[in-house]
Order: sequence, then structure tokens, then C-alpha cells
Amino acid sequence: MPVLTNAQLQGLAAEELDAGTEIDPDWPDPYPDSPCWGFALFGGPGGLAANTPPTIFEQAITFNDAGIMTGMNPDFVAWVHDTFDNAAADAQAQVFADNFQEAFIDLDDAAQEACTGALARLSLVLAGLTLSDENGTAPTRYAIVMASDHWYTWEHWALSIANNVGQPDYPQVQYVQRDAGVNPVNTRCGLVWGNHPILTTVYVTELQDGHIEYLRHAAGWPD
Repeated sequence: MPVLTNAQLQGLAAEELDAGTEIDPDWPDPYPDSPCWGFALFGGPGGLAANTPPTIFEQAITFNDAGIMTGMNPDFVAWVHDTFDNAAADAQAQVFADNFQEAFIDLDDAAQEACTGALARLSLVLAGLTLSDENGTAPTRYAIVMASDHWYTWEHWALSIANNVGQPDYPQVQYVQRDAGVNPVNTRCGLVWGNHPILTTVYVTELQDGHIEYLRHAAGWPD
């Protein structure tokens, strides 16, 4: 899987970051209707496959007809194992299961954080991304950020890339993100869009091929 060179990171960087800079509007986006997570996790496409956030969260948590969470799907860990046969995915599903009762019944902050992190990491693993050391907490040049309003939901996803390589006075990171049907892919974002109260950052070692394809059409990409 690809990585960015120092020259590419320096070209994409900006001394001042704001709401974002759209990629080249003359480039025909291959996935113009893709959701935020389609870009952040897969580098482009969306859909409702088993390894996507809508399906993963739907399988993990049960709700009543009023949309109120009622508990954890008791078959969730088995579903992950049987569907994907992936040991790293199994481990994240088990973390979620091990912490769910304390998170849901006791409203324990640490357990809620563990559940949120486990679902985010599970989504990354199933998208084919490689977590950095220490379960994705060891900083690298790239991260995926899941923005949530509650410990058991996701509302937005963004890609984070280093913005200060060789330019230590620049902001440390910039966010690259899209909003399906509203905003195309933007680089040079200073914040994760949406003002959501919970931001779960998971570091990865490499990017998807699709990330590079979009970034090649972003402001500052070196010739």
C-alpha cells in the first residue's frame, strides 16, 4: 500500500488551514456520491458491503422502533468471525463485547471510550488498513478520524495527514474529507467537519491507492 514522500507532504501542506480547499474541479471524481467514510476508509467508493461502517454498527448494536439503543447484538462477535475470518477483526469485536455492559449499564467513561475505539479500529481493519503499533495509537504521518455524537455512533470520517514535515511552524496535521452530496474532497482542512464532540483518532502505516489518486489532484501536489 502506498505512502507519501516528503516532497508530496510538503506540497500538500499549508501554513494556514481553514474549512478546506477543494480538489481540482476539472478532474472527474470517480465516486462523486461516495460518503465521507468511502473516501476516508477506502479511498473512494461507498456502498453497504459487510465491511463498511453502516453494516458494522448495525450488526453491533440493537435499537428499538423509536431509534433508542437497547443493547449489543449477542451474535456480533460470531458475526465478525464467521463473516471475515480475520484475527485482528475478531480482537476488536471482542474488545467491544468485553466493555459493552460497563459502557451501557454503568455509563463508565473508560468502557465507552474502549467501545468507540474498538468499532473505529474494526472499521479500519476491515477496510484493509494497517494500524500503527500499540493498537493504532503510535503516531505516524497518517490517521483516520471517526467523529461521533455518542460513544456508540459515527457521524463523520476524515483522513488526517502530516502537515509539518520539514515545516515545523506549520500546523501539525491537516484533514482531508468529503461530505456526500454537499462537499467534494477537500484538503487543507484545519478541523474535522461537523463539530462532533467525540473524535477517535487511529494511526495507520499506509494509505489506500484511492487516497493517492485524489491527492494527486489536490492543491500543492508536486509535478
